[in-house]
Parts: sequence; structure tokens; C-alpha cells
Amino acid sequence: MIIEEPVSVELSPRGAPVRFIWRGVSYGVVTAPELWFDRERWWLEVRRAPRGRMRSLDRETWRVDAVPIGSDRQLDGTFDLAHTADGWRLMQAWDDELERRLFA
Repeated sequence: MIIEEPVSVELSPRGAPVRFIWRGVSYGVVTAPELWFDRERWWLEVRRAPRGRMRSLDRETWRVDAVPIGSDRQLDGTFDLAHTADGWRLMQAWDDELERRLFA
């Protein structure tokens, strides 16, 4: 499911996400995060680039498997966390239990 909401992200010394907070819930990353770069959809965010300032179009994105901290859940969800010009955003999530809670 597409989410695109701001999140707070805690990083390891190497710069990979280890925890994030979304809608007041802390999630712990439970597998090795996967890094890739995708393109920002700049045409949806800004009408025009500021004169003399170059903006990077590549966006650092991490796919992580995570569970709510303190939860007894055995199954994890998969989340895409993107580092944008405005900070960290949760872009997408794949989690059946989460979808039931959000759309019930």
C-alpha cells in the first residue's frame, strides 16, 4: 500500500535504518536493510527549481522488514523508507495486519 508519510528514522553507524517511528509506533528492523536509489517525482513537488541551485533527483531508499517494538508479533511487515529533501518518509508498506488496522 502506498503511504508517503513522514517518519522519524534512527540509523546505524553505517547509515542504515535500525528503527523508525510512524504514527506514534516504534518499529524495529529485523533483517538486513536493502539500499537502492530511485528518482524523486519532482514534477509533483515543485513547479520550478530555484535559480542557481542544483537539486539531486536520486532518492536514497531502504527496504526493511520490521515489527512494532514490544509486540508479540512473529511476522514482520516490509516497508520502504526514503530519505527526501524534507527528511525521511515511509513510502510503501506490505503488511496484512497493518492493512486490516488502517482500513477496517
